[in-house]
Amino acid sequence: MINLDSLLELLDLSDDNGDLLSLRQSNRAKRLIFKPSVRNGFEIILPRYYDDKWVLEVIAKSKPKIKKRLVEIEKARRELRPTSIVLPVTGNSWKVIYVDVCDKDPGMVAEASGTLEVPEKESDVFGVPIVLQKWLHDKALAYLPERLSDVAATLKLSYNKVRIKRQKTRWGSCSIKRNINLNRNLMLMPYEVVDYVLHHELTHLRILNHAPKFWKELEISFPGYKKILKEMKHFERNNIPEWALI
Repeated sequence: MINLDSLLELLDLSDDNGDLLSLRQSNRAKRLIFKPSVRNGFEIILPRYYDDKWVLEVIAKSKPKIKKRLVEIEKARRELRPTSIVLPVTGNSWKVIYVDVCDKDPGMVAEASGTLEVPEKESDVFGVPIVLQKWLHDKALAYLPERLSDVAATLKLSYNKVRIKRQKTRWGSCSIKRNINLNRNLMLMPYEVVDYVLHHELTHLRILNHAPKFWKELEISFPGYKKILKEMKHFERNNIPEWALI
């Protein structure tokens, strides 16, 4: 019978890796599924009907890939507990100090000169990111709307409302009602990237789509935007830590 212990042995993994690997059966699954994620680890999902020998053969063949993903997940989980945080857009940085708490409510981040005291519950690997994301959201609320207002005034544009959100696929958006949404993770990006996003969304107040006319208008208000666009993917990979994404 296939179980977690037999899989650990097959993959040459110690018991310490047990929290990164899980096995479950799904009546809806029609095939063997590998489902890696930082939150749930590496899930192996068995179909409703399967043969033990076949499953073990498939896992054995996928051993290098599985072990590589486990290493990636372990590394990503370490990043959920940062030792320092930098907000490039403001130029501020902090050393992170962790404080053990036993309460149900972990509380808030305490900020001092150059340090952040972050409450941490023992054995709760995902508690720290929740607390840090609340802190980051407050930082975004304090900075982004004010900066957007400054840029809008320079461009002589007016918008209705600005909202700071946790957006997974967009840095910002502008609605037909002239409401602007901004991703709080912009706080982790360089100043020039943030300014590009603000100019981009404000330009949508004039032209809501991405027709050629939009890009010409953006070039007038933000010359050199093409260079920033080319560098965006690099900044996304290197500036957004795992604790801000999970």
